Amino acid sequence: MNPYILIMAVFSLAVGLVLYIWLVRGNASYSYSTNVVSWLFMALFPVLLIFSFFPESSFSGTIKGASMGGAIGAFIFIWWYGTRAANQAIQVDERIEKVRTSLSAELEAREEELQRSKDLLEKDQKQVPSVLRETNTYEYKLKERQGKRIALITGDIRNVKVADIWVNSENTNMQMSRFYERSISAIIRYLGAKKDVAGYVVEDVIANGLAEAMGNNLVVQPATVLPTGAGELERTHNVKKIFHVASVHGEVGFGYRPINNLEYCVTNALKTADSEEFKSLGLGSILFPLMGAGTAKGNLKEIAERLIHAAISYMETTEDSAIDYVYFLTWTDIELDTCKEILEGSDKLKSEP
Repeated sequence: MNPYILIMAVFSLAVGLVLYIWLVRGNASYSYSTNVVSWLFMALFPVLLIFSFFPESSFSGTIKGASMGGAIGAFIFIWWYGTRAANQAIQVDERIEKVRTSLSAELEAREEELQRSKDLLEKDQKQVPSVLRETNTYEYKLKERQGKRIALITGDIRNVKVADIWVNSENTNMQMSRFYERSISAIIRYLGAKKDVAGYVVEDVIANGLAEAMGNNLVVQPATVLPTGAGELERTHNVKKIFHVASVHGEVGFGYRPINNLEYCVTNALKTADSEEFKSLGLGSILFPLMGAGTAKGNLKEIAERLIHAAISYMETTEDSAIDYVYFLTWTDIELDTCKEILEGSDKLKSEP
């Protein structure tokens, strides 16, 4: 037995095993070529040992029509058979890995979908609005305009008695809601009407005034402001004027949705309040609902930001404005929290103690 041949055999086996283990663990970049090379080394080990210990031994066989014999034949046979079997094993492993990866990805996608559903459910549960029963005011002073304030007032509009002007969020057809509908328009219409001792309407004062202001027109442009008298609201709630603002428009079969430039509703209402027509009335305060976020079901946060920022911008840039207080009505806790977050995040305001 030649010791050099034994060393070469052991070395070949060690190299082949290292490459194969590296391949099995998934570290090899080229699996098939690594497999071929590893079996080349491993095939040398038994061939060298067999023909070193038994030099008279022989081997013969046929692979794909080619006849081979001796040590070379044994080497080629072991190498061919080993790589073939290993390649088949690699293909099986790859198929299994693909199935496992596919199942894992599908499971992960299902888990993410389940988590999103849970998050949405929790969000919906957390954001069930609670109606504010008390009437409270939260004031924010403009830093650059002395005496000018943006304020939030909570609760039912029927309890508000601090604003000279009430803004009525109306559609572009200026058709007020019926008395018993659930909207600001319906409340304003009913409260402003003259009623008998039983509470039934005998004169639809505000709706009649709006119809007169419309004249022969059936529709107005978005963000148009049509002022009318306040009817009975002047006596009961100290309201001097109602500003009807075209903040939503309707579509047959789809209902109402907010106009594109909701912020113009605020700006146009404030401009109207400061116009020559109303200077003699001493209008110093105005109340806005969150237009477009009610029956029109617009996005609350987006709408509130646009309306509030429009009010801040107008008050800050209009030095001679007669309006000192701009109120926004917040009917639910979610509306209040959303508006407070916007106001407290503005660097142009500071909250009043």
